[in-house]
Amino acid sequence: MTAQNPVVTDVWFFQPRTLAKANYANSGGREQTWTPWWACYLAPAATAAGLRTHLIDARTDPAWQQQVARLGPGDVLAVTTMTGAALRDALAASQMARAAGSYVVWGGPHATLFPTQCLAESPANAVVPGFGHAGFALLMRRLTGTAEPVTAGPAAALGPRILTEGGDPVPLQASRTARPASGALVAADDPLPSLGLIRCWENYVNPDVAIADRTVNYVTSEGCLRRCTFCSEPQTSGHAWYVRPVTAAVDTIAEMVNLCGATGIKLHDPNFFHDLDRAGEFGRRLAQTVGVPWAASLHPADLQAMTDEQLHAAAAAGLCRVLVGLETPVPELIKLSNKRYDPAGIPAMARRLTAAGIRGMFTFIVGWPGADPGHYQQTIDCAFAIRDLDPRHQCKIHFLEPWPGTPISTLLQRHGYGPMPTTLAGWADVDYYQAQIAGLHDPAYTQIVRDANRALSPYVDA
Repeated sequence: MTAQNPVVTDVWFFQPRTLAKANYANSGGREQTWTPWWACYLAPAATAAGLRTHLIDARTDPAWQQQVARLGPGDVLAVTTMTGAALRDALAASQMARAAGSYVVWGGPHATLFPTQCLAESPANAVVPGFGHAGFALLMRRLTGTAEPVTAGPAAALGPRILTEGGDPVPLQASRTARPASGALVAADDPLPSLGLIRCWENYVNPDVAIADRTVNYVTSEGCLRRCTFCSEPQTSGHAWYVRPVTAAVDTIAEMVNLCGATGIKLHDPNFFHDLDRAGEFGRRLAQTVGVPWAASLHPADLQAMTDEQLHAAAAAGLCRVLVGLETPVPELIKLSNKRYDPAGIPAMARRLTAAGIRGMFTFIVGWPGADPGHYQQTIDCAFAIRDLDPRHQCKIHFLEPWPGTPISTLLQRHGYGPMPTTLAGWADVDYYQAQIAGLHDPAYTQIVRDANRALSPYVDA
């Protein structure tokens, strides 16, 4: 407890705007807006510490600034941070709350990649990096004076997991969920998410032409065990996969469907099909319990490893669309990306999905360092070839704008590309649809790629 916060009574979870309508519009013409599950999963930790919980979602509440302005010394503002435009609202809300005497804590992907910078350059009193539940729960107990003293020994050996302004870093007691080993599959033990935190479920219902008219999202796992060189997920998760029980996930989805009248589910797991047996169990339970169509991510190597029987069984259980990050059809660039699949099998993957009655959203990246200039057109041609095989499949092409902390980002800096952002304000301007890295992208293809995206995917309007 501090003099600034003599009595903490309430936690306000703040979801910034992502400002991504141009690239992520739903089929109803508005920006895709999904449930802030990070807040729902953290809310029970605040409740357990005796605190009331609330949500301020700047994406759905035009009066969010007035909401933040009403906070005071008895409040905690818990902010999720993503690299890019969302940092602007995160900074604005945090400045308002801190000026009013509230306690501000940051977490999320960007705070995990740059915890020290976030603490130094933002108004945050504390930063909780990584899988947030254990650290956030400890911080709430410390703020309410209910935390047990940190003992010497294993906890101290773990190193800092919570950074606090003007104080020593706070370690967590030894546990797999607090500090997972690299390459670990972690069985989550955090409580079920608080669905009561959401006051208006209609805000998070999206029409999706590939799933259902009333689609909502869910997250059954976090992190990734793969090591793709361009993706920040391995860095933010510590190369770990944080997996929640299938039965609990399906039960929560069933409750959510009843609350909002959803007719489809979109899973936002980074790599849902990494464990094919777990994915199969989920599909069977969801079909028996809820019976709505669903979509999920599927690594191309996992798709190539799936038998036709497994693929058709998933479709029979309601799987209607998969997000497949192909990244490139060029073998040399597959090696650079460390994606680890055979791009010669791309047409076969599209055909197998069609045969199973599953639509694909295939994503690509252009602008790889050192790549032959012809890879732009090769990528565009590959995307249209997929659409020619089945017009129900969608494709989307991104410009390489590697997230911080990735091997590709380090490679680019080593070879003089950039400059890369060095401040929070600079990271707020990152946009991997805009081909921003000087000297990396061929300007002749900027508009060509954007025009291709308009034809390849109904979600792109840029």
